[in-house]
Amino acid sequence: MKEHILSKYDIRKIFPYRNLDSHKGDNGRVCIIGGSIEYYGAPIFAGLGAVHSGADLVYIFVPESNFDCSRSFYPDFIVRSFAGEFLTEDSLLKILELANKCDVVLVGPGLSDKPDTIKALRKFIPQIKTPVILDADALKVIHDIKLPYRTLLTPHHKEFEMISGYELTSSMEDNINAVQKIASALKAQIILKGQVDIIAKDNGEYKINKTGSPGMTVGGSGDVLAGFIAGIVAQGATLFEASCFATFCLGTAAEVLETQKGYAFSATDLALEIPYAMKKVVG
Repeated sequence: MKEHILSKYDIRKIFPYRNLDSHKGDNGRVCIIGGSIEYYGAPIFAGLGAVHSGADLVYIFVPESNFDCSRSFYPDFIVRSFAGEFLTEDSLLKILELANKCDVVLVGPGLSDKPDTIKALRKFIPQIKTPVILDADALKVIHDIKLPYRTLLTPHHKEFEMISGYELTSSMEDNINAVQKIASALKAQIILKGQVDIIAKDNGEYKINKTGSPGMTVGGSGDVLAGFIAGIVAQGATLFEASCFATFCLGTAAEVLETQKGYAFSATDLALEIPYAMKKVVG
């Protein structure tokens, strides 16, 4: 198992170096679809993760009820809105037009599990042509649809048990086996988030990330991670590579914050620390 533990050497090989002659948009276009009347913060956290990963353009698609908040929170976001207080089928054409022009699509942060939203997700997700990351409530539809060819699932422990039917234990070996089996069955890649992150491809390959801090239990840290992964994918990494890179670097960011603040840091703190953690890891 030791050879599967991520190291700085692994991460340095993934780092998305860019062409010095590149122009706006060449280094990644991220589309984040999330938010609802109850949960306005989640897509913003994801957007922060994507922006601070180095992606050039970050689009956030949120319901009208979240539009003003999302637009005013951070000028780096390009905010688009769909009608109402949560996602419905009426908005799918508008969203698809943008989603398929981007390099990666993140679906789920803050969407809620209203019946109309779940129905819309069942129709929308199979039509995504770019790499897709499914987080939070978007995970609830994965057994009802054919997943796109390049799909990453980002469950925490309770979400993994919900989608898999497995009961996770204290045995790392058993948990790795469970993640591998579900990744293979779904033909998708999976990050099982936790004190130790398990990252698995559908062919059995896996990595383990041990960086991090107990302070990462703060609400929104998973959204930041999903956005961070999306940003690295948009810059040219594969879903698996980006998952390894982002989990390691975000864990490193949390370790630095712990030395400064103890466990009392926020998801926003984590996102703002990402560039410094990347610099520390990559050099």
